Amino acid sequence: MLEPVVTESIDTDPVDIEVALTQPRLYEDMILRVFTKRRQQGQAFNAAADGLTYFDAVTNRRSLARAIARTVASGSYRPEPVRLWFLETKGKRRAAHMPGFIDHVVGAALYQLLSRNARAYGLPGVYSYLPGLTNATAMRDLARFVRAHRRRVGPKGPPLYVLQSDFDKYGDTLPVGPDAPLWPILYDIAALGSPGREISGDTWNLITAFARPVVRDADGAEFTRRSGLVMGTPIVPLLANLAVLPMDDAVLGIRDVFYARYNDDFLLAHPDLAAIQEADARISSVIEGLGVSRKSEKERRTALSANGIPAPADPAYRGRNRIDYLGLSVTHTGTMAVGPHRLRRFIGRVTTRIDGAAPALSALPTTERARHLVSTVNVMLDATDPFAVPGLSALLQSTTDRGVLKDLDFRIARKIVQVASGRSGLRGFRALPPRVLYHDLGLVSLVHLRNLR
Repeated sequence: MLEPVVTESIDTDPVDIEVALTQPRLYEDMILRVFTKRRQQGQAFNAAADGLTYFDAVTNRRSLARAIARTVASGSYRPEPVRLWFLETKGKRRAAHMPGFIDHVVGAALYQLLSRNARAYGLPGVYSYLPGLTNATAMRDLARFVRAHRRRVGPKGPPLYVLQSDFDKYGDTLPVGPDAPLWPILYDIAALGSPGREISGDTWNLITAFARPVVRDADGAEFTRRSGLVMGTPIVPLLANLAVLPMDDAVLGIRDVFYARYNDDFLLAHPDLAAIQEADARISSVIEGLGVSRKSEKERRTALSANGIPAPADPAYRGRNRIDYLGLSVTHTGTMAVGPHRLRRFIGRVTTRIDGAAPALSALPTTERARHLVSTVNVMLDATDPFAVPGLSALLQSTTDRGVLKDLDFRIARKIVQVASGRSGLRGFRALPPRVLYHDLGLVSLVHLRNLR
């Protein structure tokens, strides 16, 4: 039997949401959090609402919080319609929504309460939008699972079978109409800490008003969606986590399976091909009733091993020696590194700065040019320096594969000697051997920095 995967957890008990929503302190904390974020963005004195700045709101947060709590307790609180606007990024146009300031505060408070109940209820295999869990947590758990498999079967043993998939337009197509499968799940979460696991009609109406708010477009027309999450509103991340819980449970009902889901991306692994095929079939049967579909063109089936041989019984499981998921990679040995695209971006930033420094050093002898370039690189590789290369801390924290770090060290050293000596390829090492770079000039090594951690 495989070793159980241990994930970082936060002990918590469910909260009586109906009672918690009447507590002014809850809204005080939310007002302070909103203000802190706006201040970091340089918007502390921007208008939060008509005649009210964020600074005004945080200064008077006690009286404002008491007023909010009173209206919620009396059942008279009603969220305003959220404003529809469109965000264009990378050639894509996405709908976004902007709640008013008070609604943002109440919605954020509701998100916090529901998230706590969801953790108490159980979110098996879910890593997204939860305290203490990240994409790196999911991949560390996968790496641990891979290492446990390798200890069982040995380095030349059978492969580990991995299925990666996601949902097609998850946020845009998820059913949210009155009969959507999401609502019974959300009700169970909301009522978890309440007496008899029931909540009043007023509280449930408030929750659904935030989960499925009225939307107002640029022309003033108002509508509610029957499909698609209202992106930009506070509790959307929670709804994305909850909507396919039956699928999560169905997959984890298979013995010895590894499962990780981050919003709409999910991955499962198993040492038995028949078991993972069973999990695949379960997913297809369950999601049909949840109103979501898989994006078949992005699915990847992998037989993970050192030799990269496909599965003879199912050629769809192609041979590979690593799994790329959530911006990170796990190898067949269970080591981890940031994903290939992030590695290319990191080394590109380093080499760009080296090229930028080169013209100012052109009059110096080769060794002196190298000395200055080494000093420049050492600043870039100091995580405590404000001029450190973006992504350095994440690289050192997430990468346990020393081979990846050695390759980065080599590429950085090669770039330094190419610029310092004016020789292309590897010929610059004839003038500046690695011993000179690292021992005489003091070039910092990423492998060494990782070892210090």
